[in-house]
Amino acid sequence: MALLLGLGACQPGTTHSDAAAPLPLPTGHFAGGLQVPGRPELRAALELRHPRPGHYDAELVLPQQPALNFVGDTLTFVGDTLRLARPGRPSETLTLGRQGDFWRGTLRLDSVRYPLLLVRRGPPEPAVYRVRRDEVAGTNGPALLFSPADESLPGLALAFFPTPSTAAEGPVWADALAREGHTVLLLPAADTLTAPALANSLALLRRTAGVDTARVGAWLGGRAASQLPLLYADNTASRPAFVVVQELPTPPLAARRAWRDLAQRKPLLAVYSTAQSKADAAGGRALLGGQRVRQGSQASLLTQIVAWFKDR
Repeated sequence: MALLLGLGACQPGTTHSDAAAPLPLPTGHFAGGLQVPGRPELRAALELRHPRPGHYDAELVLPQQPALNFVGDTLTFVGDTLRLARPGRPSETLTLGRQGDFWRGTLRLDSVRYPLLLVRRGPPEPAVYRVRRDEVAGTNGPALLFSPADESLPGLALAFFPTPSTAAEGPVWADALAREGHTVLLLPAADTLTAPALANSLALLRRTAGVDTARVGAWLGGRAASQLPLLYADNTASRPAFVVVQELPTPPLAARRAWRDLAQRKPLLAVYSTAQSKADAAGGRALLGGQRVRQGSQASLLTQIVAWFKDR
Protein backbone atom coordinates (compact mmCIF):
# COMPACT_ATOMS: atom_id res chain seq x y z
CA MET A 1 0.00 0.00 0.00
CA ALA A 2 1.40 3.39 -0.94
CA LEU A 3 1.09 6.53 1.13
CA LEU A 4 0.70 9.48 -1.27
CA LEU A 5 1.17 12.79 0.50
CA GLY A 6 0.33 16.02 -1.29
CA LEU A 7 1.62 19.42 -0.26
CA GLY A 8 -0.85 21.55 -2.22
CA ALA A 9 -4.16 22.60 -0.76
CA CYS A 10 -5.45 22.56 -4.35
CA GLN A 11 -4.81 18.85 -4.77
CA PRO A 12 -7.94 17.17 -3.38
CA GLY A 13 -7.71 13.46 -2.88
CA THR A 14 -3.94 13.27 -2.52
CA THR A 15 -3.77 13.37 1.27
CA HIS A 16 -4.81 10.72 3.72
CA SER A 17 -5.19 10.56 7.47
CA ASP A 18 -2.45 9.02 9.59
CA ALA A 19 -4.71 6.04 10.30
CA ALA A 20 -4.65 5.14 6.62
CA ALA A 21 -0.87 4.99 6.48
CA PRO A 22 0.67 1.52 6.71
CA LEU A 23 3.81 3.03 8.23
CA PRO A 24 4.36 6.57 9.52
CA LEU A 25 6.78 8.67 7.54
CA PRO A 26 9.68 9.54 9.88
CA THR A 27 10.13 13.29 10.27
CA GLY A 28 13.19 15.27 11.24
CA HIS A 29 16.30 17.06 10.04
CA PHE A 30 18.46 14.58 8.11
CA ALA A 31 21.99 15.69 7.24
CA GLY A 32 24.73 14.07 5.20
CA GLY A 33 26.42 14.26 1.83
CA LEU A 34 25.91 13.94 -1.91
CA GLN A 35 28.61 12.09 -3.84
CA VAL A 36 29.75 13.73 -7.08
CA PRO A 37 32.45 11.86 -9.04
CA GLY A 38 35.75 13.69 -9.04
CA ARG A 39 34.62 16.33 -6.56
CA PRO A 40 34.48 16.68 -2.77
CA GLU A 41 31.29 15.51 -1.14
CA LEU A 42 28.53 18.13 -1.16
CA ARG A 43 26.71 18.84 2.09
CA ALA A 44 23.02 17.96 1.92
CA ALA A 45 20.00 18.16 4.21
CA LEU A 46 16.48 16.80 4.01
CA GLU A 47 13.70 18.31 6.11
CA LEU A 48 10.71 16.02 6.58
CA ARG A 49 7.82 17.73 8.36
CA HIS A 50 4.35 16.74 9.53
CA PRO A 51 2.68 20.10 10.20
CA ARG A 52 -0.82 18.66 10.56
CA PRO A 53 -2.60 15.30 10.29
CA GLY A 54 -2.52 13.88 6.79
CA HIS A 55 -0.11 16.53 5.53
CA TYR A 56 3.67 16.20 5.12
CA ASP A 57 6.25 18.31 3.37
CA ALA A 58 9.78 17.55 2.23
CA GLU A 59 12.59 19.97 1.45
CA LEU A 60 16.00 19.21 -0.03
CA VAL A 61 18.78 21.73 0.63
CA LEU A 62 22.31 21.68 -0.82
CA PRO A 63 24.06 24.82 0.52
CA GLN A 64 26.95 24.57 -1.95
CA GLN A 65 24.61 24.08 -4.94
CA PRO A 66 21.54 26.24 -4.20
CA ALA A 67 20.24 25.75 -7.76
CA LEU A 68 19.36 22.18 -6.66
CA ASN A 69 17.31 23.22 -3.61
CA PHE A 70 13.61 22.45 -3.77
CA VAL A 71 10.44 21.76 -1.81
CA GLY A 72 8.52 18.76 -3.18
CA ASP A 73 4.85 19.37 -4.01
CA THR A 74 3.96 15.68 -3.68
CA LEU A 75 5.79 12.70 -2.27
CA THR A 76 5.19 8.98 -2.07
CA PHE A 77 6.22 6.68 0.77
CA VAL A 78 5.90 2.99 -0.12
CA GLY A 79 7.16 0.56 2.45
CA ASP A 80 10.49 2.10 3.44
CA THR A 81 11.06 3.99 0.17
CA LEU A 82 10.49 7.73 -0.16
CA ARG A 83 10.21 9.40 -3.57
CA LEU A 84 9.71 13.04 -4.45
CA ALA A 85 10.05 15.07 -7.65
CA ARG A 86 11.00 18.68 -8.07
CA PRO A 87 8.04 20.92 -8.99
CA GLY A 88 8.41 22.12 -12.56
CA ARG A 89 11.40 19.84 -13.25
CA PRO A 90 10.08 16.26 -13.14
CA SER A 91 13.41 14.88 -14.39
CA GLU A 92 14.91 15.82 -10.99
CA THR A 93 13.83 13.24 -8.44
CA LEU A 94 14.97 12.09 -5.03
CA THR A 95 14.59 8.40 -4.12
CA LEU A 96 15.58 7.27 -0.64
CA GLY A 97 15.32 4.03 1.31
CA ARG A 98 14.97 4.13 5.11
CA GLN A 99 17.52 2.21 7.15
CA GLY A 100 16.78 3.00 10.81
CA ASP A 101 17.73 6.64 11.35
CA PHE A 102 19.39 6.76 7.93
CA TRP A 103 18.10 7.55 4.43
CA ARG A 104 20.19 6.14 1.58
CA GLY A 105 19.45 6.63 -2.10
CA THR A 106 20.01 8.83 -5.16
CA LEU A 107 19.30 12.28 -6.50
CA ARG A 108 18.52 11.99 -10.21
CA LEU A 109 19.25 14.97 -12.43
CA ASP A 110 17.92 14.08 -15.87
CA SER A 111 19.75 10.81 -16.67
CA VAL A 112 22.53 11.15 -14.06
CA ARG A 113 22.21 9.71 -10.55
CA TYR A 114 24.20 10.87 -7.52
CA PRO A 115 24.40 8.74 -4.33
CA LEU A 116 23.11 10.36 -1.15
CA LEU A 117 23.38 9.31 2.50
CA LEU A 118 21.56 11.18 5.29
CA VAL A 119 21.23 10.58 9.03
CA ARG A 120 18.71 12.08 11.45
CA ARG A 121 20.20 14.92 13.49
CA GLY A 122 17.12 16.20 15.28
CA PRO A 123 13.74 17.81 14.63
CA PRO A 124 13.12 19.43 11.23
CA GLU A 125 14.05 23.03 10.58
CA PRO A 126 11.05 25.39 10.17
CA ALA A 127 9.67 25.66 6.66
CA VAL A 128 10.81 28.68 4.65
CA TYR A 129 8.17 28.43 1.95
CA ARG A 130 5.43 26.16 0.64
CA VAL A 131 4.52 25.17 -2.90
CA ARG A 132 1.16 24.16 -4.31
CA ARG A 133 -0.38 23.60 -7.72
CA ASP A 134 -3.05 25.91 -9.05
CA GLU A 135 -4.90 26.72 -12.26
CA VAL A 136 -4.91 30.09 -14.01
CA ALA A 137 -7.48 30.80 -16.72
CA GLY A 138 -5.88 31.77 -20.01
CA THR A 139 -2.78 29.60 -19.50
CA ASN A 140 -2.06 26.12 -20.80
CA GLY A 141 -1.31 23.79 -17.88
CA PRO A 142 -0.91 23.92 -14.10
CA ALA A 143 0.80 26.77 -12.33
CA LEU A 144 2.97 26.48 -9.22
CA LEU A 145 2.56 28.90 -6.34
CA PHE A 146 5.65 29.36 -4.15
CA SER A 147 4.62 31.27 -1.02
CA PRO A 148 6.51 32.05 2.21
CA ALA A 149 5.50 30.02 5.25
CA ASP A 150 5.29 33.22 7.31
CA GLU A 151 2.31 35.23 6.07
CA SER A 152 2.34 37.76 8.92
CA LEU A 153 4.16 40.49 6.96
CA PRO A 154 2.65 41.23 3.52
CA GLY A 155 5.36 41.18 0.91
CA LEU A 156 6.24 41.40 -2.75
CA ALA A 157 4.86 38.93 -5.30
CA LEU A 158 5.42 38.29 -8.98
CA ALA A 159 3.92 36.25 -11.79
CA PHE A 160 6.74 34.41 -13.57
CA PHE A 161 6.09 33.72 -17.28
CA PRO A 162 8.90 31.56 -18.71
CA THR A 163 9.41 30.79 -22.38
CA PRO A 164 10.25 27.28 -23.61
CA SER A 165 13.92 28.30 -23.72
CA THR A 166 13.93 29.53 -20.11
CA ALA A 167 11.44 27.03 -18.62
CA ALA A 168 14.13 24.91 -16.95
CA GLU A 169 15.35 27.98 -15.04
CA GLY A 170 11.90 28.87 -13.71
CA PRO A 171 11.84 26.52 -10.69
CA VAL A 172 15.38 27.60 -9.77
CA TRP A 173 14.42 31.29 -9.77
CA ALA A 174 11.15 30.55 -7.95
CA ASP A 175 12.91 28.60 -5.20
CA ALA A 176 15.59 31.25 -4.73
CA LEU A 177 13.12 34.15 -4.62
CA ALA A 178 10.72 32.30 -2.28
CA ARG A 179 13.64 31.77 0.12
CA GLU A 180 14.04 35.56 0.13
CA GLY A 181 10.44 35.93 1.35
CA HIS A 182 8.78 36.66 -2.00
CA THR A 183 5.67 34.96 -3.41
CA VAL A 184 6.16 33.56 -6.92
CA LEU A 185 3.49 32.22 -9.27
CA LEU A 186 5.33 30.09 -11.84
CA LEU A 187 3.20 29.83 -14.99
CA PRO A 188 3.45 27.22 -17.78
CA ALA A 189 6.02 28.04 -20.45
CA ALA A 190 4.72 29.80 -23.56
CA ASP A 191 6.09 31.87 -26.42
CA THR A 192 3.28 34.42 -26.19
CA LEU A 193 1.40 36.21 -23.44
CA THR A 194 -2.26 37.20 -23.52
CA ALA A 195 -3.98 39.91 -21.53
CA PRO A 196 -6.28 37.38 -19.74
CA ALA A 197 -3.31 35.25 -18.67
CA LEU A 198 -1.52 38.27 -17.23
CA ALA A 199 -4.63 39.75 -15.57
CA ASN A 200 -5.73 36.42 -14.05
CA SER A 201 -2.25 35.69 -12.72
CA LEU A 202 -1.98 39.09 -11.05
CA ALA A 203 -5.48 38.68 -9.60
CA LEU A 204 -4.57 35.28 -8.10
CA LEU A 205 -1.51 36.77 -6.44
CA ARG A 206 -3.45 39.75 -5.08
CA ARG A 207 -5.85 37.42 -3.26
CA THR A 208 -3.05 35.19 -1.90
CA ALA A 209 -2.44 35.41 1.84
CA GLY A 210 0.77 37.22 2.72
CA VAL A 211 0.90 39.33 -0.45
CA ASP A 212 1.00 43.14 -0.47
CA THR A 213 -1.55 43.87 -3.20
CA ALA A 214 0.28 47.08 -4.16
CA ARG A 215 3.53 45.17 -4.82
CA VAL A 216 2.54 42.57 -7.41
CA GLY A 217 4.74 42.44 -10.50
CA ALA A 218 5.59 40.23 -13.46
CA TRP A 219 8.63 38.47 -14.88
CA LEU A 220 8.50 38.07 -18.65
CA GLY A 221 10.91 36.49 -21.09
CA GLY A 222 11.73 36.54 -24.78
CA ARG A 223 8.88 37.08 -27.23
CA ALA A 224 6.33 37.29 -24.41
CA ALA A 225 8.21 40.26 -23.00
CA SER A 226 8.00 41.97 -26.40
CA GLN A 227 4.22 42.19 -25.97
CA LEU A 228 4.38 44.14 -22.71
CA PRO A 229 3.87 47.72 -24.01
CA LEU A 230 0.76 46.61 -25.90
CA LEU A 231 -0.65 44.82 -22.85
CA TYR A 232 -0.08 47.92 -20.73
CA ALA A 233 -1.90 50.06 -23.24
CA ASP A 234 -4.87 47.72 -23.68
CA ASN A 235 -5.82 46.58 -20.21
CA THR A 236 -5.53 48.43 -16.91
CA ALA A 237 -6.13 45.19 -14.97
CA SER A 238 -3.08 43.66 -16.62
CA ARG A 239 -0.68 46.30 -15.38
CA PRO A 240 1.83 44.91 -12.89
CA ALA A 241 3.40 47.27 -10.36
CA PHE A 242 6.90 46.42 -11.66
CA VAL A 243 8.40 44.25 -14.39
CA VAL A 244 11.50 42.10 -14.87
CA VAL A 245 12.22 41.22 -18.51
CA GLN A 246 14.58 38.38 -19.36
CA GLU A 247 16.32 37.89 -22.71
CA LEU A 248 14.43 40.82 -24.22
CA PRO A 249 14.90 40.79 -28.01
CA THR A 250 15.79 44.13 -29.54
CA PRO A 251 12.41 45.67 -30.39
CA PRO A 252 11.73 46.91 -33.93
CA LEU A 253 12.15 50.63 -34.44
CA ALA A 254 8.40 51.24 -34.35
CA ALA A 255 8.12 49.75 -30.84
CA ARG A 256 11.11 51.40 -29.18
CA ARG A 257 9.32 54.60 -28.24
CA ALA A 258 6.67 52.57 -26.41
CA TRP A 259 9.39 50.76 -24.46
CA ARG A 260 11.09 54.01 -23.50
CA ASP A 261 7.77 55.45 -22.36
CA LEU A 262 7.03 52.32 -20.32
CA ALA A 263 10.45 52.41 -18.66
CA GLN A 264 9.80 56.01 -17.60
CA ARG A 265 6.39 55.18 -16.10
CA LYS A 266 7.02 51.86 -14.33
CA PRO A 267 9.89 50.22 -12.43
CA LEU A 268 11.49 47.96 -15.04
CA LEU A 269 14.60 45.79 -14.95
CA ALA A 270 16.08 43.91 -17.92
CA VAL A 271 18.33 40.93 -17.16
CA TYR A 272 20.72 39.10 -19.48
CA SER A 273 22.70 35.96 -18.69
CA THR A 274 26.41 35.72 -19.35
CA ALA A 275 25.56 33.31 -22.20
CA GLN A 276 24.01 36.19 -24.10
CA SER A 277 26.21 38.48 -26.12
CA LYS A 278 27.35 41.81 -24.74
CA ALA A 279 25.70 43.34 -27.79
CA ASP A 280 22.28 42.18 -26.51
CA ALA A 281 22.85 43.82 -23.15
CA ALA A 282 24.26 46.93 -24.83
CA GLY A 283 21.09 47.14 -26.94
CA GLY A 284 19.02 46.95 -23.75
CA ARG A 285 21.01 49.75 -22.15
CA ALA A 286 20.60 51.92 -25.25
CA LEU A 287 16.86 51.31 -25.20
CA LEU A 288 16.08 51.47 -21.47
CA GLY A 289 19.04 53.21 -19.86
CA GLY A 290 22.00 51.57 -18.17
CA GLN A 291 20.48 51.72 -14.67
CA ARG A 292 17.71 49.36 -15.79
CA VAL A 293 19.92 46.58 -17.20
CA ARG A 294 21.88 43.81 -15.47
CA GLN A 295 24.04 41.05 -16.97
CA GLY A 296 25.78 38.21 -15.16
CA SER A 297 25.65 34.64 -13.92
CA GLN A 298 22.46 33.31 -12.38
CA ALA A 299 23.88 33.74 -8.86
CA SER A 300 25.03 37.27 -9.61
CA LEU A 301 21.70 38.22 -11.18
CA LEU A 302 19.81 36.83 -8.19
CA THR A 303 21.75 39.08 -5.83
CA GLN A 304 21.12 42.11 -8.06
CA ILE A 305 17.41 41.32 -8.54
CA VAL A 306 16.83 40.83 -4.80
CA ALA A 307 18.52 44.18 -4.15
CA TRP A 308 16.33 45.81 -6.82
CA PHE A 309 13.19 44.27 -5.29
CA LYS A 310 13.95 45.94 -1.95
CA ASP A 311 13.21 49.32 -3.53
CA ARG A 312 9.91 48.25 -5.07
